[in-house]
Amino acid sequence: MTYFIAIPSYNRLQILQNKTLAFLRKHNIDESKIFLFVHPDSYQDYLLLKDNYPDIHIIESRAGIKNSRNFITKFFNNGQRIVSIDDDVKDLINLNTNQPILDLKDFIDDSFNMTKDGIWGVSALDNAFFSTCRDKFGLSSIVSTFCGYTNIKSIHLELDVMEDFERVIKFHNLGRTILKRGWVGIKTTYWTTRGGLQSILNKDERIDKQNYSAEILLGLYPDLCYIRTRKSGLKDIRFKKI
Repeated sequence: MTYFIAIPSYNRLQILQNKTLAFLRKHNIDESKIFLFVHPDSYQDYLLLKDNYPDIHIIESRAGIKNSRNFITKFFNNGQRIVSIDDDVKDLINLNTNQPILDLKDFIDDSFNMTKDGIWGVSALDNAFFSTCRDKFGLSSIVSTFCGYTNIKSIHLELDVMEDFERVIKFHNLGRTILKRGWVGIKTTYWTTRGGLQSILNKDERIDKQNYSAEILLGLYPDLCYIRTRKSGLKDIRFKKI
């Protein structure tokens, strides 16, 4: 099956090498399928990767989470299958056995076969307590940390935070298949490593942006979602059962 792997990254060259690229190499992923979309301020530094990864593609992207995601959409052809992976993914875990996924290629192929021209994702955490531990079709949160989708150039993201919620809603409204592979979790260090796309915003700015984005999504799609507010005041989006 033909697909490309898109990895947005900013100021985390060593983390990218030690985690996501090492993870992909462990699974013998064809490195000519890997496209790094690098923040302009880090682009020259990332060119050093060519010494150890001569076949990967290093593309100067755009600053900002939303802008980077939109750049990736415009870069690939309409209908192209894309696996989007963050730069600090260490592994995928089968939450029913607590063991790593043994064959990443088979898992990706199977996920695309199940969704056809839609979108699929996995659990955001590697803890079975917080997941359904099963496949679920229908409107669900699909985190951009590790997901696959058929590229739709008409989808343009407007939010800097919760852009992954925005994207899955747009897939839903186009009638595309949505699959949450809840039995698979991600081992990642998204919140504990420095740098990355999220470092463009400090903690308070990110909370403000998330609360703003949650209100925007609720205003646009009241039939699809609702807000759950944490004790900290942070607003989360939850999808209604449809």
